[in-house]
Amino acid sequence: MNQDEIRDFLLTFDAAEVRKDEENKLEIFEVNFDKLEKIWQEKMAGELGDFERETGEKILSKIAESEDSKAIFAIIHDGSNPLKVEMKTGAQLARILREKESVVPSKLMNERDWNLIIGQGQVAADELQDLLRLSYRLICE
Repeated sequence: MNQDEIRDFLLTFDAAEVRKDEENKLEIFEVNFDKLEKIWQEKMAGELGDFERETGEKILSKIAESEDSKAIFAIIHDGSNPLKVEMKTGAQLARILREKESVVPSKLMNERDWNLIIGQGQVAADELQDLLRLSYRLICE
């Protein structure tokens, strides 16, 4: 996946937004909790299965507890070659992923829970997408 494909993929998530940090050459992907709350309130008013209802309850509960209106779930180093993408994976998975040479602790976010993936030689595109989905879920739920 190239930078544009990753950006497009990240923006498919509910209430995802991107802002550019021109000075540091970063694309910062955030969840807008106000928008996410409205999306899930509408979903909860309709017919949902048990899993979706439970997910919605977790998300709405987390939003209610949060003092922030947005939270970062991914960062792309704009124009980097090789491509660099940062995401939250949680401490246990972070340690496992770091066995790969191209995965190192984030220098921008919490090093314990966040990883920086450099290039995609050791991390396949489908695995990268799964990790980005996980990052989004860890932030939202």
